[in-house]
Amino acid sequence: MKSRVYPLWPLPRLPRLNCGSRPLLLALLIASQAFAQSLPEAAFGYLEGRIREIVGAEVAGGRPVALVQLPGGRVIRAELPGDDPYAPLDLPPFEVGQRVELYYSNGPDGQRQFVVTDWVRRPSLIWLVVLFLAVSVAVARLKGLRAFLATGTGLVIVVSFIVPRILAGWSPILVSILGIGGILIFAIYFVHGLNWSTTAALVGTFLAILITMGLGVVFTELSHLTGFGSEEALMINAGASQVNLKGLLLAGLLVGALGALTDITIVQASVVRELAHANPDFSARELYRRGMNVGLDHVGSLVNTLVMAYTGAALPLLVLLTLSDFSLARVLNLELVSSEIIQILVGSIGLILGVPITTYLAAILFQGDRLVVRSGELEHGHPH
Repeated sequence: MKSRVYPLWPLPRLPRLNCGSRPLLLALLIASQAFAQSLPEAAFGYLEGRIREIVGAEVAGGRPVALVQLPGGRVIRAELPGDDPYAPLDLPPFEVGQRVELYYSNGPDGQRQFVVTDWVRRPSLIWLVVLFLAVSVAVARLKGLRAFLATGTGLVIVVSFIVPRILAGWSPILVSILGIGGILIFAIYFVHGLNWSTTAALVGTFLAILITMGLGVVFTELSHLTGFGSEEALMINAGASQVNLKGLLLAGLLVGALGALTDITIVQASVVRELAHANPDFSARELYRRGMNVGLDHVGSLVNTLVMAYTGAALPLLVLLTLSDFSLARVLNLELVSSEIIQILVGSIGLILGVPITTYLAAILFQGDRLVVRSGELEHGHPH
């Protein structure tokens, strides 16, 4: 169901009209044509504007009409969706003042026609990003700002590097590995600093990612997954047949597991570094044992986080399958469900293995506290 979003960026106000002000309405439309900016030349497409008035259905032969002001100031008439007795959902109505999306096309008489199709949701998303940034900076100060910038950079790498290369026909697994390498270097070094602890975390994370990829490839083949288990995959295949959908499935697995892996490896490297600095007499075996005492608790919480994140994303699917009254055996045999289970379990295995891998690397590296502690190196971890 579409949700109502109230406008956050007001446009210049127009005089408020009522449904009985026909002469003023006509004058407004004529004046807007005289000062209007030119519309796009394409035969069809989308525009955005703000609803300034809603006119009764009798004006448009049974369909309600909205007067919509475009960003350039032009006011146009656009049809509103009428009541559909066969619609399964009772969607909220469009209201005056809301920012909306318009679809335009050329009608049978060659005149441009407009239809209100959806609400504009970007303003609320922008405010949510601002709130996220404010909370991050208020709680974590400069590190929160760096984490925000690192997250944005990671998204830019996904959108500007990984996705275009996959659409160009590159191997999704290879592209994801390259992209993840860039994300890791920036996210770990930029946020936590360039030192021995972050280097151990970086290497441990990348090794865990490689193991996760290997397990994903093996169990994708054993389960005979094709990558065609969702509607999105079918649409991608119809519009970009060069994309390897099975590889795309694995690429999503790797990117999805990256965040939790980074978190756990940073903590493990930091814990071992702290132990070695506090007691240089600890052997590598002792550092590993004590580091794993912390890591085991961390694993339990993060695996639960990962499983719940995937389950929450698949909740509509679970409701649909329950509604369809499928047997459990039938549900587990569906590729859409099998692929989700494989992603959850393989990602969790990689997450679990990331702990001993990183702890072992850090124990070997930091035993005897023989490496110089750099400024801020023992301050980037967070307690658990």
